[in-house]
This record gives sequence, C-alpha cells and structure tokens, in this order.
Amino acid sequence: MNKQQKIDWVKYWKGFTLGFLMLAWIIAVFYLRYPLWIMIPITFVYLVINIIIFYSYFLGMVGNFYYFTRNPDKALYYYRKAVAKNTKNVAALYNYSLEMLHLGNAEEALIYLERAEKYNTALLYEKNIPLAVSSCYWIMGGEENIQKGIEILEKLKDSYGYVNCSVYITLGYFYLLKGELDKAEEYTKVAIEDNDEYAPAWDNMGQIAFARGNYDDARGHFEKALEYRPTMVDSLYYMGVISEDGGDKEKALEFYKKAEKCNISALNTVTREQVCAKIAALEGGEGQ
Repeated sequence: MNKQQKIDWVKYWKGFTLGFLMLAWIIAVFYLRYPLWIMIPITFVYLVINIIIFYSYFLGMVGNFYYFTRNPDKALYYYRKAVAKNTKNVAALYNYSLEMLHLGNAEEALIYLERAEKYNTALLYEKNIPLAVSSCYWIMGGEENIQKGIEILEKLKDSYGYVNCSVYITLGYFYLLKGELDKAEEYTKVAIEDNDEYAPAWDNMGQIAFARGNYDDARGHFEKALEYRPTMVDSLYYMGVISEDGGDKEKALEFYKKAEKCNISALNTVTREQVCAKIAALEGGEGQ
C-alpha cells in the first residue's frame, strides 16, 4: 500500500475533535447561555468516550509517554497491551519493535514493523521503519537476509537521495559483513561527512580497517569513536582485541571490563558472551 492510498486517521480525529468542541461551545455557551466552564465536563466526557472507543490506540499513547520519559519497563507493559489489541498507533508499534530488536526478537519486531508501515503516513517513520526492518533481517542472520537488508536500504536511499547517518552506517556495516570493504568504507565516509562526531561511523571505519588487517588505522578509528561515545561497546571490544594481539593483556582486560559494564543489545556487533569469554580467558591466564 503506498502513501497516497493511506488515510491519516490521527489528522481526521484532530479535525473532528476541534470541530466537535467548537460546535459544543456554540450550542452550550452561545445559544443555551451556559457558563463557559461547562466546556470542561463536555470535553472530559468526550475524551473518555474516545478512550473507550479507541482503547488500543490510547494504550499506545500511554506507552509512548513512558517511552519518551525514559521509563522503559512501564512503556513495554503498555506496548504489549496495545499490540495485543491490534493498535494502529504507529509510534507505539515502531517503538515496541525497536525494543524487540534490542532483545534479539527480530521475527516479532518484523511483524509489528510491517503493521506500522501499513498505517504510517508520517515522513519520519517512512524512513525509519525500513531501517529497522533491515536490522531485523541482519539479526535473523544468513547471507540471504543480509542481502535483503541491503536491498531495502539501497531502495530507501534511491527514493530520497539522502536519508540520514544511521542508514549509511547500517549499509556500510552490511557491506562489511559481505566482505565488500570498499563499498562499506564509501557509505561510512558519507555519514562522517555529514556528522564527523558520529561515534558509530568511526566504529564502522575501525571495523573495516580491522577486517583489512590495518590495526594501527583501526585503533585510531576506535579511539575516535570512544572520544565521542565512551560507552561504544563494539569499539571497546576491538580495542581490547588489538591490545591483546599486541601483547598488552592488562590493557586488553581493561577494555573488555569497560565493555562488560555497558548496555549490550542484539543491535551491537559483539555479544556479552564474547566479551565475558575474553575476560575469563585473560583472568584465567593471569592465575596460571
């Protein structure tokens, strides 16, 4: 379904609500001569009726409130209720899908991203939803899924000419996974040209250099990433690997332990298991 065929129900609801309140004011205050405060209970009753009728959408709004006020547990609680009732709240569906992606539940995230795309009419989500969908395919794994992710983002890029840093970084990483390092570097440099303080872009450059065996260049790129984001898990991990390969096990352990303290999700390129395994191996070696 393309954008022209979609109906922006939120826009229509806002227009209807404004029209209803204006009509209620004309009838109650202008014609019937009720005091102006009568609009308070009228508005309240109208909103309560709307909450009952559009309950699943309202649950999504509550989830969005907690999501944007940084209360993820409550947000997830209401999102689960909303999606269980087949909400059409695009922001709720999108945010819930991101949470599922971070947890590694890519198949579930994909279901709700496709639903969000079906109802979406906003340009912001028109760009962000395909990016999240491509990440679903990456997490699901396999060369075929990586290629699907690339095709989605290439199409998105071609449709808009320029999208945002995250799209180019993700494209660059997907090409890195395919072993097409020149293409990976090309897209990553576009992101850096747009924002040279974007830590994930420098992390990408570090991983590309690492894949080429250029460890000195990789170290410089990872240091740049950590300068802008000290909790960049992937950069910390690879700095540990480079230090370990260089014989500085003490420094490597320091990097690994910093990485262990960070929030590591399925959207990172390294796992907590990898980090913990490195720490265990070095600490075990120290004891020998």
